[in-house]
Amino acid sequence: MFFVRDTSVTTPGSGGYLRSMQIAELVLGASHQIVDLSQGVTKPRGMHDRLARRRVMRSLADGPHNAPAVSESRRKNTAMRYQQACGLFDSVARVDGFIWERTQRHGGFAAARARGIPTIAVAHNIESLVADEELTYAKGGLHDRFAAECAQLALADHRFVISERDQWLLSLFGIDSSVLPYYPPQYRHSVLATVRARRNPGDHPRRFLIMGSAYYPPTYEGMRYLLRLIIDSGVLARGITIDVMGFGSERLRQDCDATGIRFHGAVSDAAMFDLMAVTTAAIIYQHHGTGALTRVVDFLLAGVPILANPAAARSYEHLAGVSVFFEDEDLLERLNTCTHECAPDVHYPQRAAERFLDTLHMSGI
Repeated sequence: MFFVRDTSVTTPGSGGYLRSMQIAELVLGASHQIVDLSQGVTKPRGMHDRLARRRVMRSLADGPHNAPAVSESRRKNTAMRYQQACGLFDSVARVDGFIWERTQRHGGFAAARARGIPTIAVAHNIESLVADEELTYAKGGLHDRFAAECAQLALADHRFVISERDQWLLSLFGIDSSVLPYYPPQYRHSVLATVRARRNPGDHPRRFLIMGSAYYPPTYEGMRYLLRLIIDSGVLARGITIDVMGFGSERLRQDCDATGIRFHGAVSDAAMFDLMAVTTAAIIYQHHGTGALTRVVDFLLAGVPILANPAAARSYEHLAGVSVFFEDEDLLERLNTCTHECAPDVHYPQRAAERFLDTLHMSGI
């Protein structure tokens, strides 16, 4: 079977990238073929192409795919994306399904629906609830954006989300979905297992890891909050070291620098795994968020215990190795008492993976 996919634009090694790798591995592992839409759009090269784009813009505006409030430039980009997807559909003998991961934009999704190609939305997040995330089919306030995203997701033939909370939220609006939890692709799982083997419980210096993409607003704010809390509390004077790592994390140095805090920025995989092998625990904090944090699973597979507030621990509170703190004082106390241990492993979500593959094989998919 042959599938076309519109996947998110993400940095290699980031959570979104690893989620896309997970999806690709499942599809390819079932002996299917998959091709991704290119990330750019093909602009009109003459009057004929411009007229064709205008026709697409009118057809999208007349249907449930586009909101009148969306800017002219977004509608043009959506129409070009629509045409680009149609060109790809025409270039192959048969397309058995369209996997829609980049749910912020809908040009390819609309083209698949117009061609009668079965569609599967695999939402990384509820994107309308992510600060500063742009949607090609809506703008304005939170409620308008969320309503527009729900309307788009409802158009898909099938929907998969990354967390039970997203499933619950969509169900409140009459939108059925299945949960496919994150689990790293095989190559990464193998490396994380070697990190686990390197972690030796015992008496080690207390060293904690704060990691995340600081270009993602909820993660940046959470990392900043943690660092300011730790600095202002004075616990660094007790011999604790904080390693800060991730894409853009060096941006935090300007107002979170202090003795005992080491900023590593974006590091190689080898350097990241070295830090994971020696850290006492990882600390994760978010004020709010949708989806689920992929790094929680990666940490646990590497044997790294986790200290997380309820928002950051969402969907993982039940896992051994995840310790939830509800108050700042609770976290600070645990920084003083944590010992170097190896967290329990995480099981592969076999049933969820089978449910996803069964959906691909269903009649019409």
